[in-house]
Amino acid sequence: MKDRMRAIVFQGRHKFGLKDVPVPRPGEKDVLIKVDTCGVCGTDVHIYEGTFPADFPVIIGHEFAGRVEETGKGVKNFGVGDPVTVDPNTTCEQCEWCRKGQKHLCPDLVNLGVKVNGGFAEYARVMEAYVYHLPENLDLELASFTEPLSCCLHGIDLAQIKSGDAVVILGAGPIGLLMLQLAKISGAEKVVSVDPLEKRRNLAIQLGVDLALDPTTTNIVNSVEEFFDGKADRVIECVGSSHTQEDSLALIKPGGRVVWFGVADPKAEVRINPFNIYRNEITVLGSFVNPYTTERSIKLLSSDRIKVKDLVTHRFRLNQLDEAIKTYLNDKERVKIVMKPWKR
Repeated sequence: MKDRMRAIVFQGRHKFGLKDVPVPRPGEKDVLIKVDTCGVCGTDVHIYEGTFPADFPVIIGHEFAGRVEETGKGVKNFGVGDPVTVDPNTTCEQCEWCRKGQKHLCPDLVNLGVKVNGGFAEYARVMEAYVYHLPENLDLELASFTEPLSCCLHGIDLAQIKSGDAVVILGAGPIGLLMLQLAKISGAEKVVSVDPLEKRRNLAIQLGVDLALDPTTTNIVNSVEEFFDGKADRVIECVGSSHTQEDSLALIKPGGRVVWFGVADPKAEVRINPFNIYRNEITVLGSFVNPYTTERSIKLLSSDRIKVKDLVTHRFRLNQLDEAIKTYLNDKERVKIVMKPWKR
């Protein structure tokens, strides 16, 4: 076991570098993971741009999978070499929300890769309670989708999709493409995907969506009403912009449920007609992280019921993060970007 490792350390907005740092030593109840793959999330880019708060200096990255390299003396459930992934959201387990089954609302929530060091490194240290076994037959790159898929599962749970429902997914990035598959599994009769990028719309069609719309060339409200013979029972917004959040309210039928999953700018505001919400009993919900859904995510990935292989369009080494972020921001062919810490 070597003493030092390569890691991407962020010092602040636009300030990061590939550093040679000490390998973290596991405490009594910690697991040291050799990171195979870590996905690039929108949160990582928001940290880069300074629009998402982080505790600097920090090693970012929270969507990762790998193998156990070392364990603390008190670790009981993991051994060296085990394939694993993590739930990156640790909680106090003692507050009102933790005790009533809403741990994701814990005021002392700590996120790996945001407040403590995460997975853009050769090794990551995680408390045993937040480490999960993976089946040996599940490719570790595909397993890095566990965290985003688990977050999507929480959003799907909140949407309460019923058999026969008509569903609109706004956005066909990695999250929207996971959501449309989950909506189908949940029993939706018809699913419409909305995204301005042709590559993403084609992927949505490949993954089973019933209609893919380009919002730059189509009146999506009219198109949805024509396709569904009415508006949608459920709308899931996966973009995080005021424009698409307002669209979600225009697309929903009376008695419907809207889930805002996309991460909006904290300063953004949305125009809402409160009488419309009141008169039509429209439910609008936020969906935040992944409470109690990690095991379900692993099962879906290992059963191959959720297709993620074709979502990975770019792979980068640790010394290429600047290129990875530029690709995320500017490449219209980009879907999912992953970092490979051991790729030289």
